[in-house]
Amino acid sequence: MSKASGSEDEPLVPEDFDDDFYRELGEKIPEATKALRQKDTPNNADNVQRLLICGTRYKSDLRMEQGRSQELRDQIAMLEGRLENAARLSKLDLATIEELRGVIEGAWKQKDAAQIREQTAQDEGLRLRQKLETAESMVVFLTEKGQAMSHKREDTKECDRLNGEIKDLNKRLQLQRVYTAELEANIQALEGKNKELLKLLDETSSDACNLKRKCDALAKELATMKSEETKYLEQIAHTKSQNEHLTKVKVRQNLQILSLKTNLEHLNTLHNSTCNKLAKITVDLEYTVGERDKNKRALTQRINLLKMREDELIKQRQDNAKLAKSQETIARKYGGLEMAKQEVEKENMRLKTQLGTQDKELESMRRVVHHFEKNNENLTKERDVLKRDLQSEHQTAEQSDALYQESQHELRALKDIVSGMDLKVKKQQQDIKKHKKEKSKKLDEIQHWIDKLDLLQNEIHLKENYEIELKRTISDLEAKCSKFQQQHDMLTSERQALQRSLQTADEDRQKLRDQLVNLQAQIESLKGKISYRDGDLSKLQLQIDRMEKERRLLRNDVRHAQLGQQHTKAELLDKRKENDRHAKSLQEDEQRLARLRKDVDHLMNEKNAINAALTKRNEEYARLQHNLDNLQTAYDQTERQCTQCQDDMRLMAVEIKNLRTERNVLRTDRESAADLRQELLQMQRLLNQERIKARALQDEMMTPMNIHRWRMLRGKDPEKMDLLERIQILRRQLLGQNVAALEQERALNEAQQLYAALKEFMLKLPSHKVQAELNTVKASGTYLSAKDRKLKVLMAELSAREADDKCKSLKLEEMRGSLALTKTQLLEEKRRKQKLLEERQLLEQMQAHCYSAPAQLPRTLGAGFKMVSTLL
Repeated sequence: MSKASGSEDEPLVPEDFDDDFYRELGEKIPEATKALRQKDTPNNADNVQRLLICGTRYKSDLRMEQGRSQELRDQIAMLEGRLENAARLSKLDLATIEELRGVIEGAWKQKDAAQIREQTAQDEGLRLRQKLETAESMVVFLTEKGQAMSHKREDTKECDRLNGEIKDLNKRLQLQRVYTAELEANIQALEGKNKELLKLLDETSSDACNLKRKCDALAKELATMKSEETKYLEQIAHTKSQNEHLTKVKVRQNLQILSLKTNLEHLNTLHNSTCNKLAKITVDLEYTVGERDKNKRALTQRINLLKMREDELIKQRQDNAKLAKSQETIARKYGGLEMAKQEVEKENMRLKTQLGTQDKELESMRRVVHHFEKNNENLTKERDVLKRDLQSEHQTAEQSDALYQESQHELRALKDIVSGMDLKVKKQQQDIKKHKKEKSKKLDEIQHWIDKLDLLQNEIHLKENYEIELKRTISDLEAKCSKFQQQHDMLTSERQALQRSLQTADEDRQKLRDQLVNLQAQIESLKGKISYRDGDLSKLQLQIDRMEKERRLLRNDVRHAQLGQQHTKAELLDKRKENDRHAKSLQEDEQRLARLRKDVDHLMNEKNAINAALTKRNEEYARLQHNLDNLQTAYDQTERQCTQCQDDMRLMAVEIKNLRTERNVLRTDRESAADLRQELLQMQRLLNQERIKARALQDEMMTPMNIHRWRMLRGKDPEKMDLLERIQILRRQLLGQNVAALEQERALNEAQQLYAALKEFMLKLPSHKVQAELNTVKASGTYLSAKDRKLKVLMAELSAREADDKCKSLKLEEMRGSLALTKTQLLEEKRRKQKLLEERQLLEQMQAHCYSAPAQLPRTLGAGFKMVSTLL
């Protein structure tokens, strides 16, 4: 049965197996057949070989079907290509038909224009005829007048003019008649062409309609073929899965048969072992007395265990007393903590007094600053600005305290929100993982669609090139008409070929259906074999049931044999002696039971007392736990405040460093401010002097002494020449000083800008309360560190107490379990005693029956065997 269970847990055949797996199985089959033949099971070996042959045949049939399906797919692809070519040709036909329609419409328009022109020419001819008639009537009238008035020359002139007009009109009429004749000839020629084009249009439209119908029919047939192909593929896949399932079922059934055979062998061995046990059971009766002695020893051991448990209960009481003492020590420590709180409050008051003294010192410093501001007029304005800033900073400090308290409440709410958000974030991370997987799938799909788009774009480019070529070939319509006729013939031939291919496809489909029918028949035969195997299994199961019934009967026979052995005379004599012993032992056991009942009652009372004490301890433990939770919350709050204060201290330290550096810079600037002002005044004076000199020099430059007009003065007036040279040197010096003055002005402007920037920076800096706040923060940090240590000590003590409580609870649970065991053992002993009493009564009845029975009756054993008494 172990093999069968292992085969059912683990799959015999993988879900996706390939040719390598099949080849390996084929290589293993000869070894399996050899092993089966060695085990004297040639039928199983033949069945394995048959299965291998069937599997190879199915594999070859599958490959044949795959090849045929591939050929059908290739044929379908060829048909689709032909259909695409036919669709392209039909599109070309439609384009040419549309162009021919455009040409015909143009011809009709030309015909209409010619008819309109002919109508206008006829109207003009009628008008000219009317004019001719009027002119002839006028000529007749004039001739009559000419006869009447022949003497007048004007009439002759008018007649000549009228005759000339008539000739011109006759010429125009002849020209119009010639033009109308030409138009009629052109109209007739165009009508003939239109009739021919209409015939071609009808033919091409009918061919196009036929081609469309044929294309639609072919498309429908292709769709049906594809649907049938998909159905056949599904059927083939279904048959494959069924075959795989059947192979798995066969293998499992073979393994089950083997396991059943092994079970049968095992049952045979069990049957033999039971026969051997029958002989051993007679020997086992002798060991019952030894077992009773063992039970007595076990009772003594349990009594000793109960005494040990009483000692343990006494120890637990002592431990409970110790726990009460530890609770008192915890209460004392809690009072010590309250005293520490009072001391901390006192330290806070002392710090407040120190802050008051620091404020007084600050006021004295302010007075000193006020004295310095009286000496420096420019710094008075800055002091006023600083006072305003200090007031605003006081207000901002108060607001910041309020905001700090609000922020603490908000932080608590935010932490709760953050815990909820963490859970949401975890869920969102899981969703993001899922979305990533879906995104990867969608990216793969997008890549697939992009590839398809690239292919479609390439096809579109090809089609565009093809359209350009078609546009070029539109001009040769007459040649293409003949080509269309040839293509029509080709299409008819291709249609016939397609019909033939469809017939072949239908034949292949019929063959596939026949093959499917054969496969279904084979599947049904395999199902019949499986049902036959199931029948064999049921028969084997019936045999197993019969064997079990026989085994039960044998057990009953064994029991009857035991009863027969009990009814012997020798055992009766032994039983009498044992009954006396049992009676004595029963009395002793009853006394012990009474003692044990008293002990149990005593233990129950102690248990109730322990339960009451435990409830009290649990209540005290709950109180301590509540206090511990409160302390933990206070500790968490102080820890948060400590972390915040540490962060604030770090920020304050950085700000203090910056303030110190800026203070040093401002001191240096302040010390150098007076020197700079004096230098400024001196430089302004020098500037004014230099400006005056520059103006004088400019005036002299504007009114120069015309030295170049005079001759050299070194010989005559050297003093004047020296003065002129000095003037030139002074001018150069003046120019250099002007440049230096400009540079100094620039430096002064830059210094003023720096001074203004530093002034603004000083205004923006925090007030003098920063140092006091830092001192308070440091003091609170030391206080918090001390509290932290105390809390850690308390937490360690509480953890130790919790460990002790857990150990004690475990001991109590063990004691309860042992009590339950003792109860069950006592009940079992009672039942055994009742059984012994019943057996004793039965033995007494049997003894009475034996003494009262007549002597002539044959004595028998329990199984019906005669007792032969040989008399000496």
